Amino acid sequence: MKHLSKQEKHEQCMREIKSTLIVVALCCVWHVASAFLLNGTGLYFLGMPAWISVSVFGTIILALLGVGYLLKFVFVDFEYDDEEEDEL
Repeated sequence: MKHLSKQEKHEQCMREIKSTLIVVALCCVWHVASAFLLNGTGLYFLGMPAWISVSVFGTIILALLGVGYLLKFVFVDFEYDDEEEDEL
């Protein structure tokens, strides 16, 4: 567990929030774009129209990859308590 100053904790929280919002935005864009682009093509995948299959399953896969990336490269384990006040 890392020991960070109050400012570093704030910066890390903001970094995690922004990164998570980017992953959510990418998932939303994929979901909507693939549904609109594949709608009306007449293609079928797994017995369903391709736009449903690609949109839903693609979003799930993209979300899992995004969460894996966030956990490995963005999130940091630290306590968000005011330890500095206890030391005084």
